[in-house]
Amino acid sequence: MSAVPAAFRVPPAPPVTNNRVAAALLALAAAEEPGGRASSEYRAAARTLRELGADLFGRRFALASLPEVSPRAADAIGSFLACGSDENVDDALAAMLDHTDPAAGRKRDFLSRADADRILSAPGGLTRANLCGDLHLHTDRSDGRLPLASLHRALERRGDCYALLTDHARDCAVAGGLFPADFRAQRREVDLLNAKGLFGFKMFLGAEANIAEDGTLDVTPRNVPEVEAVVASVHTDLRSPRDQTARLVRAIETPGVAILGHPKGRLYDMRSGLRADWPRVFSVAAAHGVAVELNGCPERLDLPPALAALAVGSGCLFSLSSDAHAAAHLSFLDFGLAVARLAGIPASRVVNTFSRDRFAEWLEERRAG
Repeated sequence: MSAVPAAFRVPPAPPVTNNRVAAALLALAAAEEPGGRASSEYRAAARTLRELGADLFGRRFALASLPEVSPRAADAIGSFLACGSDENVDDALAAMLDHTDPAAGRKRDFLSRADADRILSAPGGLTRANLCGDLHLHTDRSDGRLPLASLHRALERRGDCYALLTDHARDCAVAGGLFPADFRAQRREVDLLNAKGLFGFKMFLGAEANIAEDGTLDVTPRNVPEVEAVVASVHTDLRSPRDQTARLVRAIETPGVAILGHPKGRLYDMRSGLRADWPRVFSVAAAHGVAVELNGCPERLDLPPALAALAVGSGCLFSLSSDAHAAAHLSFLDFGLAVARLAGIPASRVVNTFSRDRFAEWLEERRAG
């Protein structure tokens, strides 16, 4: 917390947080028969707890009345809340399992909705009002669920000034995506929607480029001129013990890369992400004017707060994004804001606080390399 500026103080967390109870429930689920009823019940309850907007500790109500919380899961939640502190939850869980949680590291430094709301409730620091738009968004052309017109309309109605659309290219192995001709069609559709807009909202056409293991990208403005800039992200070899600094550096140095997307590639309770010399990665990003992403998807929360604070010290620019694949995901921007506050990131370093003209100029500078 040392990076948090004097003007902003994180409100204290309750003794037992929803996030800690959810992590304990997932440990119980992992100890049960895979795919069995108990495992499924614990996982569903953990998901509910992480999505609640208020912490349960100190509140009196029927736990089993919560969505997707079975009586068995409610009993476990009650037992963990009665522990009195997050540390005592650790002890109780170890006693129940007869060992410590082997996945604890894969659940560390994530935020629940209650955590994010508590952090954002304090005065000072970045707010949603500082942001002019979202810079990582998907439609049903790749792995999202919203048609382009629906996404454009939702962002315009929210009052955004601009957005960067970032569907995947077809070469990405983990998500359906667009061929070059599809990007040309998307360019025409985006231009038409922008022209029809009533409030001056503008969608820029980007793409989420996949960073191959040698650091090359599957789409750039050089090979798909309709794309104005790309978010470059790693989607493969994310559990490898090898150092992948060179892979990230080569991507950052590629003309047309504006943002390094979900840089660590971690996923809640699944993987810790790739290994790299992060001071070196951040130094290169700062030198090239490439923003590093604070991906607000709560399953990613990437960069995590500690690495985001390190990037601040390296002089990096930042991009806050929802990585939305559905309308309900657009609110994930709040998680990115919460991480920005924890890391002490000033508004001047966040590219989606730029005016639309300044943002367009910044994209053009990245395109030129």
